[in-house]
Amino acid sequence: MAYQVNSTVPIRGLEKYFYADGSWTIIVDVVHLTGNRSLITTNASYTIQCLLKRYPPMRTRLRVNNNQHLLDILEYNSEYFSNDLFFSTVPIGNNTWENLVETRCNENPYCKNGTEIFPLFHFMLVYDDKQSDDQLFHLILFSNHCVADGRSGIILINDFLTLVTSPNLFEISEPNNNKTLPLIGELIPRPFGILYPLVSFIGKRIAKHNFHQLVRTRIPFKSIPLTNCQFISCQTQLYKNKFLFASTSTDVYEKLHQQCRSHELTINSSLFACLLLAVHRCFPIGKNTQLKPFEISNAFDMRMRLPGSPLTTSSVGFFVGLHELKLKKSYSIRSTQFWSLALESMSMTRNSLKRHWIPLTMHVFADLLKDDRNLRELGQSESEGRVCELGFSNLGKYPFSCDYQQGVLKIRGLHFGNNCSGYRPGTNMYVACAGDGQLDFSMVHEIETDEKAKEFFDYYIRLVETCADRTSCTNETTLEQLLTRADSR
Repeated sequence: MAYQVNSTVPIRGLEKYFYADGSWTIIVDVVHLTGNRSLITTNASYTIQCLLKRYPPMRTRLRVNNNQHLLDILEYNSEYFSNDLFFSTVPIGNNTWENLVETRCNENPYCKNGTEIFPLFHFMLVYDDKQSDDQLFHLILFSNHCVADGRSGIILINDFLTLVTSPNLFEISEPNNNKTLPLIGELIPRPFGILYPLVSFIGKRIAKHNFHQLVRTRIPFKSIPLTNCQFISCQTQLYKNKFLFASTSTDVYEKLHQQCRSHELTINSSLFACLLLAVHRCFPIGKNTQLKPFEISNAFDMRMRLPGSPLTTSSVGFFVGLHELKLKKSYSIRSTQFWSLALESMSMTRNSLKRHWIPLTMHVFADLLKDDRNLRELGQSESEGRVCELGFSNLGKYPFSCDYQQGVLKIRGLHFGNNCSGYRPGTNMYVACAGDGQLDFSMVHEIETDEKAKEFFDYYIRLVETCADRTSCTNETTLEQLLTRADSR
């Protein structure tokens, strides 16, 4: 099939990290819905064609040529872009949506002897064909991370649901958009001016040292090699990711919002503080009377944080900034108040956004990726390609109405996550909120045992629920008291 290429962009920056050496990274957005499911199946074909015209990244192909990673932005042509490529329906039968997500994310997406991935986006409608309209069904969007991030999935899902429920859908004449947005590395300026080469040299040495230190981790990991990569020319082993999903009760978001607002803090600060405490409780070191510094890699949406960039809140692409956050000192479990820890968490986050840390982290990492030997050294090291122990991403509250066409379709929840088959964090924690007001949690991990992974995941959620309860977490509540109350939930 002869696709016409509009333009080709070489991947040289952080995006290369997701696909080096035949690896892949899939983002998954799962919206849980009630309403008229048949409307989706009836209108999906025309909706998909509208989205293909609207968003050039949906027409993108990843191509590998002599170890070069290239993004081909294809011309829109309905003859070549069949709807089956971008949309499917799956009766759930005896399976679960959770198993479908884990299986698909760990499936090798390459074709043509490991030289191409296309398409890079796919919607999947998962349902029980015996259920009524008031029972949940699921719309799942799988996206490749080199051209999408968590915000991109939210934008596409909202547009999809808006279009399929539009009474005038077939009268919409979507213009063909060929505007290509720059990659994130081109938008983030290099810090430190003429001193950057020296700073980059030092930063690369520190990063490589830290990678080797991951042989001795606080969180115990056990890698599971993938066996479905025979035709990919890999010089490193690729690994399976396991997925966990859960949700709080429907009033937790509002309660946590009120708690944080009364302390003049962000919800993210309390979520991050609870994650530090969950690591402390589930993976103890020493006498465990101190909350010791532990590094967590954080993802930030950079769309509106890059002065002078062409990005908007509705830009689809990979526009994420990464930075590691770590407490500067240990805190007493017995005497430190929880809200003081949350304040410190908020300060760390804001400082990383205000200063040069995110641009420095991203450019140093991109510099590392320029030499493939650095990645292969990491992949063949005892850390087995892990770049950090724990990552955290807070997608926030769904920014659009959850009610489409006055209840024709209604979002009840949202889970988000991504796998990394090659170079990756050992564990990633994700939080989102949509629909009925609960917090939806996902964890993608390689933790040593399933029992330990579930213990950590469940305990983190219990801590968040305890923190949201103002009778359990007051102004004076210490870390020790919060942990004790979470234990008893």
